Amino acid sequence: MRPYVESVYSNLKSPLPGGEAWKIDLSQRTLFVGSNTSHKSGVIQSIELALAGSADDIFGRSAVSDAALLLTLAPNDELGVSATLSDQQVASFNAKREGSKVKRPTHDGPGAATLVHRAVAAALSGSPASARKAFLAWSGNNIDQDSIVAYLPENLRGKYKDIAEHKGRGKSSVETLIDVAAYAGQRQREASKEAKGAEIILESLGDKVEARPSDEDMTKMRFAVAEAREILDLSVNQAKGGLSEAEKSQQMSALNEKRDAWLDCKSEAEFSLRDLKSQLPHKGENVDNAIAIVDIAVKHELSVCPVCSSRVGLKHLKNCQGFYQAQNRQWEETSRQVLESIKLAEERIVGFDRNVVAVDVEIEELKNKPITNSDSRALPITDAQARLQVAMDALTKMDVSCSQWDNIASARNKVVSMQADAATYKELKSACEVAIGKLLGEQAKSFASRVQKYLPKQWDFNIELVDGGREVFRMGLMRDGKLHAALSGAEWTSVVTAIAMAVTDSLPKDYPAVLIPEDRAWDGKTLASVMRGFSSFDGQVVMASTTRPTGKTPKGWTIIDMDEVSASWLGSTDEKVVEEVVEQTKPVSKTSINHASGGFRVTNRSALILEEMGFDKDDIQLMSRDTVSQIIKSSISPDNVRVKEDGSFYTVKSGNVLTLPPSPKA
Repeated sequence: MRPYVESVYSNLKSPLPGGEAWKIDLSQRTLFVGSNTSHKSGVIQSIELALAGSADDIFGRSAVSDAALLLTLAPNDELGVSATLSDQQVASFNAKREGSKVKRPTHDGPGAATLVHRAVAAALSGSPASARKAFLAWSGNNIDQDSIVAYLPENLRGKYKDIAEHKGRGKSSVETLIDVAAYAGQRQREASKEAKGAEIILESLGDKVEARPSDEDMTKMRFAVAEAREILDLSVNQAKGGLSEAEKSQQMSALNEKRDAWLDCKSEAEFSLRDLKSQLPHKGENVDNAIAIVDIAVKHELSVCPVCSSRVGLKHLKNCQGFYQAQNRQWEETSRQVLESIKLAEERIVGFDRNVVAVDVEIEELKNKPITNSDSRALPITDAQARLQVAMDALTKMDVSCSQWDNIASARNKVVSMQADAATYKELKSACEVAIGKLLGEQAKSFASRVQKYLPKQWDFNIELVDGGREVFRMGLMRDGKLHAALSGAEWTSVVTAIAMAVTDSLPKDYPAVLIPEDRAWDGKTLASVMRGFSSFDGQVVMASTTRPTGKTPKGWTIIDMDEVSASWLGSTDEKVVEEVVEQTKPVSKTSINHASGGFRVTNRSALILEEMGFDKDDIQLMSRDTVSQIIKSSISPDNVRVKEDGSFYTVKSGNVLTLPPSPKA
């Protein structure tokens, strides 16, 4: 038998004076019956807090874990909840306000996965596609990867397997399929975005670039520059009278010595660079990952080690975070200094290379300088310089044009590549969704049967996946051969709960599963029928209703009258509940009791004050003026007031009460 909650101990919404804690015992299947003010919701929300660390229907919100918000439902700025399970585990939730500061709440329990109906309700409230995926995950435990791959086109199977190997570690085949579909959709969007960006670049470049120069034109222009430079050198030498053979030899020796000196400098710099690179500190491959994991754990204020699951505590994780961050900063600083030195060394080497090249150019130019004699190609120096500049400008313009055309080609290739990637991922996503639909179609009937066993026998649950060739997701009850998806509130709640029960079947048998159907407007007959259907569930069911089930209590169920329980909490342990009736000073006729339309007893101002104090509108309408006056004047809590039909009221005295539940163990 799965563990279930046997008792709850809490001061949430405590009706007791001073906000002392109350306690209540439960069975594996429990129905709480009582009026709307009988504290049913307080019991159920306490169960949720203890198990999951969050509670539903708090000021209209679901899964509320905000301590500040929850503390508004507890007295004395302190909230304590504990639940004892049938296997003697204790789950707890504690929150406290100290001055103006709300301390972070502590929770020790099995977690939100215990409340399976939440996940089911969330899946059904989303898109049909999301519901299909969720239901396949719940129903497809018997599906292996080979069955999935068989539904994919052959051209996509290899890519699917590659992605699945990466995305599916530690996951079931169906979970992997769903993750691959999501990943393919994400990559499709990213590739389409990148392709669009490349297209924009392509368009901007294409409007401004002239025709691409041919390779022949580029070769001719390079020769023209070389020729113009040669003529300039010739013209300068001619103007200087040229060089003697001895002068040329002397200059050549000097240039060679200069070249050797730069090479020596470069060699020394290269040796220094190798030494600096050996000084770079080593950083382990997984250091960044470890830091990231610890950062996430601290950010979410976890108390459990994200690597080994040891309960080391948040303080220890913060200490680890500080240590790793300090180590990383030290590594970064050392690396930065060494890298700066490496950069300087590399720049020096580049500079030495430039100097060597410059000397080589001088040597080549010197080689080409003529020995003193005349040349008909010589021009005035200014004319030779102008000729060289024109040739160089033309070559530069052609180089820029070629570079721009290379960028256009690169952008065009990127567009084609990204478009191909987007198409592939789109095809893969579509193929995965088709596979999901086919696999779900295979599982739907058996899963519906699993759900059906938890519903009343006269109900016929079914799932509809196709409508006129269009994929849909509808579920409901069959009537007259047709699926009715527009269910009543009670029917919908029952079906959602039955689905959660079917989902629970796949959970480990030692894992607690507590299902809490929504409190709907049950009629006695339907309630009894639904309870009988839930009786075969091996987990725990906790229900609430203002009405009792018709007939004999269904097998295995415990019905708890919360009006009586609330009264017992407020009474003495040795005596019956003591009622103190404060009669009106003036009698009121029966005809004056029904005053909802006229509202002559309670002024608007008084009604607002009472509402702010927490009184229900129905109770306010019943109150006589004397009752209103006494309650406001004495600041009597609505938890201690019971309004009678004649407009008078009585207060409920408290007896022995429980103290606040202890904080969970750290």
